[in-house]
Amino acid sequence: MKKRKTSQQKDKIILLYQKGEKVELLSKRYNISRSIIYLWISETKKISTLKKHHSIDFKNEIIQRIQEGSKITELCELFNLSQSTVYHWVKTIDINPAKTIQTKVIEKVKYDLLLQLFKTYSITNSMNIEERISLIAHNCKTYNIKLLCELFDVNRSTYYNYINHQTTPQLERDNLLKKQISEIYYHHKKIASASKIKVLLQDQNMTVSEKKIRFLMTELGIQFAKNKFTKKYRRPRTSIRYKNILKQDFNQTIPNRVWVSDTTEIKINYKPVYLCVIIDLFSRKVISYELSKVNNTRFTLNTYKSAVTNRKTHPMIFHSDRGVQYTSKAFRTYLQNNEVLLSYSAAGYPYDNAVVESFFSHFKKEAVYPKYPFSTIQSYKSVIINYIDYYNKQRLHQGIGMITPNLKEGLYKKNNHM
Repeated sequence: MKKRKTSQQKDKIILLYQKGEKVELLSKRYNISRSIIYLWISETKKISTLKKHHSIDFKNEIIQRIQEGSKITELCELFNLSQSTVYHWVKTIDINPAKTIQTKVIEKVKYDLLLQLFKTYSITNSMNIEERISLIAHNCKTYNIKLLCELFDVNRSTYYNYINHQTTPQLERDNLLKKQISEIYYHHKKIASASKIKVLLQDQNMTVSEKKIRFLMTELGIQFAKNKFTKKYRRPRTSIRYKNILKQDFNQTIPNRVWVSDTTEIKINYKPVYLCVIIDLFSRKVISYELSKVNNTRFTLNTYKSAVTNRKTHPMIFHSDRGVQYTSKAFRTYLQNNEVLLSYSAAGYPYDNAVVESFFSHFKKEAVYPKYPFSTIQSYKSVIINYIDYYNKQRLHQGIGMITPNLKEGLYKKNNHM
């Protein structure tokens, strides 16, 4: 503000000087030293010498003084210019002189308003047009509509069209679908895909295509993350010692026929922490899991024993990769003594154990990465417990007919009178 006042005062004093007033009188009236006034007069004369044919330096000097707060009318009178010429220069470099003078005031008003609204609402750039318009309509009695439209990046014409638009049955149905989709999406911890939402809507007697659900999810600003890239593997040679009995036969007809297992690692405070899970292929249910700081035979054997305790039986086949914790003599001997056939994936070929690989992929994408890094093992374990509970009880699985693992096992027991 001080710079703008000085610039305007300088132009006014020089104009009075050019009209015949003496420097001594001007110095006393405005409480400014004579040397400064003489300096301003000298600068003005230098600028005037640049005026010939309106040189670029002269234009730049005029524009700079406008940006500093000088009035165009005073500058035109001072340098004998027409206002239309100066406005043309301003327009050429896209400066609005009226806006230049009031920009800080306007921005301050917008900032204060935005701060108040942020305290009341959770405003994000991902808000759809309907949410923005709803907030404008809610606040239009308190704040100026034009300013609200600027804040929420909505054209005023768009706002009035939405407000005055007559609701149609199609729009009412879309709004109902959006509400139900949003409820399902957030109930499933923001990881439900369009295909799964379709199944859950059918359970509510709502018939809607997957394409329509994707469209409405886009309007709501929600989406289900997908892997953009998939790595291709070549099948290596099979080993005589570690046979693959399963041979990717992941669809089993009875429980506890085939269990599959694997381990994964994340780092907590720069130290590795391992998670081992065992899944029953019949229902895709996680029947056992353990955490450990060491990835060894004792770790995987404890996970297996826990699964046996939970299921009260051993499987017919146990399939895993060729990690040393699964191929060790102690692990193989324990399972063989309980008449369990051992099956192993081909080396470096994860497709042979795709069910567990898929579980870890979803687990990390849906539960780990959003909360990573973890400060303690306890916080990581809490995430594991919550996710596996959700995975077994609520998450729909395409491989078992878009139902949950618990429901799959419940239907089997009911049909077989168990």
